[in-house]
Amino acid sequence: MLSIKPLSLELAIGEATITNARLVRLVNTGTTEVVTVGNEIPSSFTMIANTSIIIEKDYGAVIGASASVKGTVIAFTN
Repeated sequence: MLSIKPLSLELAIGEATITNARLVRLVNTGTTEVVTVGNEIPSSFTMIANTSIIIEKDYGAVIGASASVKGTVIAFTN
């Protein structure tokens, strides 16, 4: 089982704390969303309604989606 260590409060994905993080847990409490990640090579993925996912992104990469998607900075634990 994967264990994570939360390092922040759950925040809007545009917050600087989320932008400056490497690992982020996203949760989508709304409808299905397209989430964009502004890495060196921008990317996007579809996030199903009422799901969560962990992403690894570049430091400083902005995440874009609607207000129903929130993020928490995390670290992996053993």
